Amino acid sequence: MKKINLSILILMLAFTYSCNDALDILPENSIPEENAFVSVPDLVLGMNAVFANYTPEANLDFSSILTDDTKVGEDNGGQRINEHNFVVTASTFRATQIWTGNYALINSINRLISAAGGIAPQNAAEQATYDNILGECYALRALAHLDLLAFYSQDYNAATESVPYIDYVVILEQPSRNTVGEVLTGIKSDLTTAEGFIDASITDVTRITRDFLTAVRARMALYEGDNSTAMTLSQQLINAYPLANQTQYVAMFDDTDNTEVIFKADRVVGDPLAGGTWMFTNSGGSFIEVSNELVSIIPAGDVRNATIWTNLDANFVADTQERVNKYPGSGGNRYLNDIKVFRSSEMVLINAEAKARTSDFSGAATMIQTLRSARTGGTAALPSYANINEAITDILFERRLELCFEGHRFIDLKRTRDITGTGIVRSQALLDCGGTSGTSNCDLPANDHRFTLPVPAAELDGNANMTQTPGYN
Repeated sequence: MKKINLSILILMLAFTYSCNDALDILPENSIPEENAFVSVPDLVLGMNAVFANYTPEANLDFSSILTDDTKVGEDNGGQRINEHNFVVTASTFRATQIWTGNYALINSINRLISAAGGIAPQNAAEQATYDNILGECYALRALAHLDLLAFYSQDYNAATESVPYIDYVVILEQPSRNTVGEVLTGIKSDLTTAEGFIDASITDVTRITRDFLTAVRARMALYEGDNSTAMTLSQQLINAYPLANQTQYVAMFDDTDNTEVIFKADRVVGDPLAGGTWMFTNSGGSFIEVSNELVSIIPAGDVRNATIWTNLDANFVADTQERVNKYPGSGGNRYLNDIKVFRSSEMVLINAEAKARTSDFSGAATMIQTLRSARTGGTAALPSYANINEAITDILFERRLELCFEGHRFIDLKRTRDITGTGIVRSQALLDCGGTSGTSNCDLPANDHRFTLPVPAAELDGNANMTQTPGYN
């Protein structure tokens, strides 16, 4: 997401259907009204603004704070305590930010698509740029809707009430919820449209590529239970993106190696510091730390130990805090890192889970062995699964190690509750909760309504057609 000066993008829409409606709130550097675009170079500037609106940080923030991957930090002065105690309401900031951030992104995309309809490229080079911008718009719109569906739908059954699918510029409209099936249909249509625009020769992992589209489809297929498609598409990416070795793995989180990166959100100086999700970036003191349980389950010799946590503060002085270390910083900028959205390791885990869900337990075990071998630098033991519960439990264990602090844990626990029978369980024995831990709520039962996020209060106030998620006032 290569960014340039957006100062010329200063015109904003004069009309909104409600100043409080999250579907139409746009940040100051967002897309101006359509008649501000008169050329392909204007669209390039607009696309940079779209990328600026893409904020997967909200996913990784919320997913870590609410789950068993974190504990209250030594330097906590009340920061995030309510969310860590499972207090989730229609006004909870991060829970609402996933909604508002994605719909701001979607609305900026729809404005750009609308504006592009009135622009004629002047030559072949402009046509190529024009096409790729449209492809990127449709692709990001698909991913934004998939994230919304995952957090705000109770399950993945086609008839289940989901989120509004928005493929138009919202001005006075007050959209209601669509079903899961309708949202998935919209996502798939967007991905097909994007594929027709994206140049197959593009390989920049900070831009939208054909492989990005495949990755979205693979993740979506796993969510909706299309295991055959999930296996096929994930295998394509596994073949194209080898797993990083131990050296490459550490370098990947330092932003100096992209061996297994399929897509990452480019972050530059001036962007939010991902490390600031859990710590005070001036000192490196943590108000939220890596849970004792997560640290305890990392195998000996596993390279992920060094990337999951560190006890070094901002001055690289060791102390007793277990800080999140997936965003250590790069280019001399502490805690500023690109956000890895799709990696081949996720595809290995998707493949393993899809195999397990089709009773190919030996195939699932081989996938898990492959990933563990890459992370330990040797030949890992081959797991053995007697049934679906054993397989999914072990795959979840591996997903926790591999994808922690990348925005997956909450959704992973949510979508596998029907098999495991468990929700979020924090360790009291290891003092991740209870006692003197700083948090009193240890468990979120599998049937709890908070596994589906509430619609923000501002959306309900400004949209008469919107309904609240069951379980919330």
